[in-house]
Amino acid sequence: MMVEASRVSKLEESIFQIAASEDLDALVRAYLKEEDLSSVDQYGNNILHIAAENNGRNMARGIVALTPSHALWEKKNKAGKTPIDVASPRVKKDLLMISMSNTKVPDHHTLLNKRLLEEKIRKPNKNYKIMMSLDGGGIKALLQTSILEAIERELGDSLNNHIHWLGGTSCGGITSVALGTGLSVEQTRRIFLSARYLTFCGNSGMLPKHDAKGVEDVLRQAFGRFTTMGQLTSQRIMVTAAKVKVAPPQLVLFRSYAPRLPPREYEKYGYMNPDKILAWKAARATSAAPVFFESYHGLVDGAVSCNNPCLALITDFFRLQKLERHKEIKNEDEIGCIISIGCGVEPVVQLGSIDLNLSSPFAIGKDFVNLFGRSKNLFTLFLYQCTSSHEVTVGQTREWAHSLKIPFFRLSPRLTRAIELDTSATDVIFDFMFETEVYIRTQVQEDIKDLCRLLRALPESKTQDYDKTIH
Repeated sequence: MMVEASRVSKLEESIFQIAASEDLDALVRAYLKEEDLSSVDQYGNNILHIAAENNGRNMARGIVALTPSHALWEKKNKAGKTPIDVASPRVKKDLLMISMSNTKVPDHHTLLNKRLLEEKIRKPNKNYKIMMSLDGGGIKALLQTSILEAIERELGDSLNNHIHWLGGTSCGGITSVALGTGLSVEQTRRIFLSARYLTFCGNSGMLPKHDAKGVEDVLRQAFGRFTTMGQLTSQRIMVTAAKVKVAPPQLVLFRSYAPRLPPREYEKYGYMNPDKILAWKAARATSAAPVFFESYHGLVDGAVSCNNPCLALITDFFRLQKLERHKEIKNEDEIGCIISIGCGVEPVVQLGSIDLNLSSPFAIGKDFVNLFGRSKNLFTLFLYQCTSSHEVTVGQTREWAHSLKIPFFRLSPRLTRAIELDTSATDVIFDFMFETEVYIRTQVQEDIKDLCRLLRALPESKTQDYDKTIH
């Protein structure tokens, strides 16, 4: 028998009616209004019971994605049944995926990482600094917030209280600035969810795809019109961009920090004055993805140079230290741990030929279809290269970290399909957020536990006061 929405009390009628429907945007609105998504009806059913029994697969995935800390799939109603027990076959398959355990056989990378981790815990050092980098990936920043929330859930504390260096590219850069201003992971997720239609608003012309006014309004509202990078003092924040008025493109770093030198010397050593960089403008530059948004004063998305900013962050740590030591400024900082958060590993896409063979200008008409198809393949190849963050880069970073005896954690789920960077479709978003929760619960739970043991043992940072920072 289907669970009817009319069975719930009037106080909770709205959220249970939503769960019985397929109105995914209504679920998002309820989440953004901070309604209690863990409430139960008079029969003890939570909203996942209702979605599962009503065969609402997309709704069930969305509920799991937005309420992971409640683990609603494990909760029993008054009849002693969980949502898995009452679910239709296709919903049950999903809920079983997230509830299964998956024991991995550790490889040599993992075994070495565990040994390095135990050494750091046994011999704590007050100079250890925790570094975290966040890849670019457009709307898949929501995936990153799920991973960050899972770490906080295990840690029992805000990550802001444990991270000292934080670097990001594109959406990862926006998240870095958000956390640097004192926003929580949950608040950052709400910004991405609520602002997606304003950000990916389309455009009157063919290109760029979206009017930049939308994203600029969102960033100014979130970070304030006049807040500077220099005011983000709780962590050292680094945001990447690329200068494209020259060839090859040049990596540009917007930092919340600078060497402890007179400001007049900053430029000499390749630093900008953080007190003169508006936080929202740094976020705008790093997210100016070619084709999607127009460039910002000759700057585009940092993904053009490094979609995974981890190596850039490590390099900047040692660069700053070397400069300060050269100037006889005491700097005994050491890297205690490196955390790299990705935006998912997408399936390999098969492309046709990318060769653009043209015997003469007059052949354009005859070969137009082939030329157009191959040009599209070439553009797709370029786009994937700009947004790629795994394989080579991750491997290089891990080897550098391990050679320096630094524990390295890479967290990025494998996705079942490619996701458009600018999608605002709620069902697509719920799909990759759900897949991320499955990944967290079944593949990296032990890694997260190890990471949190290390974070508890190493020196803490502090959280910025958002209300006192933003202006």
